[in-house]
Amino acid sequence: MEESNLSIHTFVDASKIAYVACIFLRSESSRGSVTVQLLQARSRIAPMKTITIPRLELMAAVIGARLSSSMKQALKLPYIKTYFWTNSSTVFTWITRREQWSVFVANRISEIRKLTSSEDWLHISTDQNPEDILSRGCGPKQLQNCKWWQGPAWLQNPKEQCPKSAVNIDEKEVEIEKRKSVIYANNTELESISLQLARSFSRFSKMIRVMA
Repeated sequence: MEESNLSIHTFVDASKIAYVACIFLRSESSRGSVTVQLLQARSRIAPMKTITIPRLELMAAVIGARLSSSMKQALKLPYIKTYFWTNSSTVFTWITRREQWSVFVANRISEIRKLTSSEDWLHISTDQNPEDILSRGCGPKQLQNCKWWQGPAWLQNPKEQCPKSAVNIDEKEVEIEKRKSVIYANNTELESISLQLARSFSRFSKMIRVMA
């Protein structure tokens, strides 16, 4: 199948329990029939140290970027169209907005931008993200019947019908990770020439002789 008829869709999500990413390959035949396959998934248990949900979601985005990059190399399809889906408006904003972020966020955003294009990142609602159930945990029966295996139903539709979720940005949450600017003020007192000379000579009479 031609590379133009293939696309990779990476979904990322996180919770207090875990952060995850999974990749689906979408192929469309010349007749318009669409097939969606799960290619790879990866999950990590959230660290014992308390980390904010936005940071965990950013860590999931890093995993997704790495998986997508390695999958393109494995398939030998370097120019295949890729899409990255997140339901975190904060992570979406960090990736797409050019700002000076904190060290934690900046390092991860830097890696994401090296492996992906910010234009390929899209925002979806939580109920449209198949990763949501995995990041929160589920039982065997629930996992067997969930949409995680085939991806969301809308991947079967034409590209024009992909969901376009409005991004409601929590500016306060976004700004928390903005790099703090430190301004140093140098207050220099200028002394008069006469005062400087007075400090240099212990005796007034000696100063008079030097200046005479």
